[in-house]
Amino acid sequence: MKTVKIDKKSTIVCLGDSLTYGRGAISATESWPALLQNRVKIPVINAGRNDDTTADGLARFDKDVLSNHPALLIIDFGGNDIYYPKKRMPYRKIESNFREMLDKVDHNKTQVYIMRFYNNQMRFLDLFGRFDRMLKRLEKDYEVGIIWDAWKGAWGNKNCKFDMTHCNANGYKVMEQNIYDVIEPFLKENDILKKEKK
Repeated sequence: MKTVKIDKKSTIVCLGDSLTYGRGAISATESWPALLQNRVKIPVINAGRNDDTTADGLARFDKDVLSNHPALLIIDFGGNDIYYPKKRMPYRKIESNFREMLDKVDHNKTQVYIMRFYNNQMRFLDLFGRFDRMLKRLEKDYEVGIIWDAWKGAWGNKNCKFDMTHCNANGYKVMEQNIYDVIEPFLKENDILKKEKK
């Protein structure tokens, strides 16, 4: 597990689209980055924006990510790249955008995770199988972590859904726990977790 230097400027940056922003929750305090903040000692920055794509994330990467000195970066894009008619782009461009973002990161100072935007059962569809293969290439080439199933327990659960593609507050609690389970070893290794109250 990677060890990075944690100092007064260190943050956790969550860069993404509406799933990171928290669309479907009643307030910003119910997004999964806000819930993650309750567990850690350093600031968690929610850099999610509704309707954003990898191209949008790349355009604001320096300002929203690099200027915040992330010790941990979680990236969530893909749904709008594939589905949003006004912003749709080919897979080769999506991968190129991911790679340009990852090329900007000093991987000795920042641990990066990429969050898959769909649930695990959907990987068998060709559309998502191609996205999985892209994630595996990025995982291998950049040694980033992949959060393969942030939707586990929320997808298909009517008590967790705001609409077909977004959680409600209950769903974001489930999603945050799934994300936390993946990043917990890094948080422990770098002493980022708050001490539990006895």
